[in-house]
Amino acid sequence: MAACLAQEPLNFLKEYSLSQLLEEDFAPIRMAVLDDDQFVLLDQNSSELMILSEKGIIYRTGGFGQDDESFTEPVDLMVHNLQIWVCDRYENAVKRFDYKFNILGIDNVISNEYDPFYPDLITADPFGKAHILSRQYGQLLSMDNSIRALIDLNQYGIDGRCIVDIETDHAGNIALISCENEIILFNRFGRKSKTSLVKLIDPIHIFRWSDDWFVINSQGEIESFAGNVNILLLREDETVLDADVYFQHLIILTDQRIMVLKK
Repeated sequence: MAACLAQEPLNFLKEYSLSQLLEEDFAPIRMAVLDDDQFVLLDQNSSELMILSEKGIIYRTGGFGQDDESFTEPVDLMVHNLQIWVCDRYENAVKRFDYKFNILGIDNVISNEYDPFYPDLITADPFGKAHILSRQYGQLLSMDNSIRALIDLNQYGIDGRCIVDIETDHAGNIALISCENEIILFNRFGRKSKTSLVKLIDPIHIFRWSDDWFVINSQGEIESFAGNVNILLLREDETVLDADVYFQHLIILTDQRIMVLKK
């Protein structure tokens, strides 16, 4: 198997077959990477979390409910400060776990303007701050400061319901990708800095890799902020669901496997 970029090839390192490692009732659509051979997977339909390696399922938790380890509407997750953070939208909270799924804390989202805030997406900057975005209200809050929104998309005429994904870089800059195929960049203080249109259709995820912003869609097309479009060679009927970066490795989650790639 090979994965190729239009200008610079990607080296295919390894893959993990989901059909061989997961039970049939678990269908992850979101992923956060612990390292290049351990992955946290979220199945929104079953409200479950799982840590997967080449040996199979290591830990599993969650399910629909209102106790500490359960979720009502888990929508996004990340690995930050050696913890697994899970956004539970309907509960208006972020739940934090260690790498064995022991609960470490539940942070209720407090907004001076909207209660509940209904967080949809979560990211973190290099200074330790976690940020959450509500598509419904078009605002990005810092978890440690809810006095005012860090970014109010309404001020820029941006519909929060059109925001597909968010990410931060090593300087704390914040990038959003919209359903209108637009990358919108803000600095760490929430000031809008620049925008750029991408050519690929229906982007699903934005990530920072090799000192540039990249967007990927479900067909495996990857486009950089500079406008270079690259294509992953997928199997027939294979769909990209999510992606993450671990140092120089690009990790791709599809509906069939997890792929580990590098330049």
